[in-house]
Amino acid sequence: MKLRSLAPPCGLLTALAAGLLPTGALAQSDWGGIFSALTLTSDYRYQGVSNSDGPALQGYVHWQRRDGLYAGLFATQVDFDDGSGGPTYELDLYGGKHLDLKDGKTRLTVEAMFTAFPDEHVWGPTYNFVQLKAAARRTDGPWTLAATTSFVPEASYGAGQAWRLEGEAAYAVRPGLTLNAGLGRRWVERGQDRTYWTLGGAATWKQVTFELRYEDTDLGRAKCGFSDRCDAALIGALRLPLPPIT
Repeated sequence: MKLRSLAPPCGLLTALAAGLLPTGALAQSDWGGIFSALTLTSDYRYQGVSNSDGPALQGYVHWQRRDGLYAGLFATQVDFDDGSGGPTYELDLYGGKHLDLKDGKTRLTVEAMFTAFPDEHVWGPTYNFVQLKAAARRTDGPWTLAATTSFVPEASYGAGQAWRLEGEAAYAVRPGLTLNAGLGRRWVERGQDRTYWTLGGAATWKQVTFELRYEDTDLGRAKCGFSDRCDAALIGALRLPLPPIT
């Protein structure tokens, strides 16, 4: 089976990383700080489709300056069940710039990312791709609203150009407890367009975060390579941040 929807959750990743960044620590150094975390998830899904076909271990290293420049590396286990014996892991190298508006509530972001699958068996098209992204996020009291658009010049396995438009909403019930929902649409030149959605929440206790969410798409099994990767799923994840380097 060849999945043509491969891409990491970098919008969510950078949002989570930003939430872990201690502002005071960043202010102590002009070059910024390095932050990292490990995550164990019951399924690695992006845009509603499973890219791991089960549990996956993930981690990231994120560098950010106080002027909004950032870069990082995200790694995760994958399993596409494509009959080639690989790939088994994914690396995402990204960099971008945050711009905080004067209202103190709105943040704009531009980002470029290269996604690689180092142990794929290449004898034709590759899973590797480049993604360009723009996002806006506004926080007002307990509410956070976000919108993201992205463009991939050549999607995985020769799928051609791909566009994505996504919206998210989060509500902080109290410190350490957040409910969230998301809705997105993906268009691809050669492949199956799809709509996907998610609903869930995250709880943090002593810097350890547990997330539980429901995800689904509008794709049936016939349009998902006759697999269950696009079926609705309840997904749990446990994330442990590592000590920052500032």
